Amino acid sequence: MHVSRAAWAPSALQALIVAAGLLPARARAAPAEPRTIELRWEAPDGCPPADEVRSEIGRLLGTSAQRQAIAVEIAVARRGGSRLRLDLRVRAPVPGERAIHGDDCAAMARAAALIVAMSIDPDAAARNAAAQPAQPAQPQASGGDGAAAPRPPPPAQGRAQRIPPPAASRPPPTASRPPPPDERGVEGALWVSAQVEQALVPAIGVGVAAGGGIRAGWLRADGAAGVVPSSSGRIAGLTAGADFRLWFLEVDACARALGRPLGVYVCALGRQHWLLARGREVDEAFTRTAPIFAAGLGTVLEWRVAAPLKVEGALHALVPLQRPRFVVENLEGTVYRPPAAGLSARLGLALAF
Repeated sequence: MHVSRAAWAPSALQALIVAAGLLPARARAAPAEPRTIELRWEAPDGCPPADEVRSEIGRLLGTSAQRQAIAVEIAVARRGGSRLRLDLRVRAPVPGERAIHGDDCAAMARAAALIVAMSIDPDAAARNAAAQPAQPAQPQASGGDGAAAPRPPPPAQGRAQRIPPPAASRPPPTASRPPPPDERGVEGALWVSAQVEQALVPAIGVGVAAGGGIRAGWLRADGAAGVVPSSSGRIAGLTAGADFRLWFLEVDACARALGRPLGVYVCALGRQHWLLARGREVDEAFTRTAPIFAAGLGTVLEWRVAAPLKVEGALHALVPLQRPRFVVENLEGTVYRPPAAGLSARLGLALAF
């Protein structure tokens, strides 16, 4: 068929117009820069891998316009039996942290991913969470028609805050909010530390201590035992003296004065000591053990390195209630007598469970 020049011109013009109209749409359809999600994931066997959690965060954010780099630390630890605790800490774009308790690691991991996504873009997270397969219905409070769950506000910039839970997990408005799980739960701990003693030995001695206790809200109680194996003293102006060894049992009761990231406790303690002295460079060998009870006040500092491991340090001022005098028979002068007050310190590691 022959097509005249006049017939071709309008068709070519229409094609150009259509093509020009498509150009902006193609430009808008260009893929956005990939989102960086830096995830540090620690979990026991049976939990989802890190890639699955990272993918879930990315899926919930979807095509969100918020493209800041995301840095998250998540640690899951067993608390006895099938009970699990998930500690979530967002490093960027806005710092925040939260703890989740449960029995299903996969469900806890999904909840953590949702919390992270909602802290960055609540609209995108809510929209994409609604698109996933239906989950078993959550118990609802009785009453009339349920209103849509309120959307959590965007986090304030430049200030660390506690990440709010997803709206679906909040209690109904009429229900009283229970305390956070990490504030009401009871946590056990075992610790071991280096011990530096000045209060009840002639010269500063270094030993070891170990103990354990419980943490419940802002309270903690500990029991410990320790030994300072070697310290020595002598009569002034003479070589005669004694070598000393110190054992002790200690009970502490503490109240938390400061929370995270550094836990600070103020403590009262009682300590029973047994101070053993063996004569050194004396005519007649002797051994003497004196029991000494001391009371004290001090502070304990704890820093969570990675769940469930903590670094703990303590400094106590002690006042001995007995001050026995260690002397050598037939020689004038005192080998050692405990001072009216002194210091005791320790630094070590604690394992929470």
